[in-house]
Amino acid sequence: MLVKVKTNFIGQLELDVETPTLKKVLLGLSKRNRIPILDSDASEVHNDFKIYLNGIEYESLPEKLETGLKNGDQVEVNLIVLAGG
Repeated sequence: MLVKVKTNFIGQLELDVETPTLKKVLLGLSKRNRIPILDSDASEVHNDFKIYLNGIEYESLPEKLETGLKNGDQVEVNLIVLAGG
């Protein structure tokens, strides 16, 4: 299934993921763009990112990263940019 992903660091793209879950999409995005979104054992999202599914933060979803996706779902991945000064 093609999953549309919107990011604030590489724009919008589509990933082809078989039986997609939020975790699989994030792993595919990380692999494709060489940006580690998940920690080394793929159990948690790095603190530098906010992840949303259909406008809801993934941490609020009952199955969190294991949430299955369906046609029309909107995945958004935002890199948190901190500026000092």
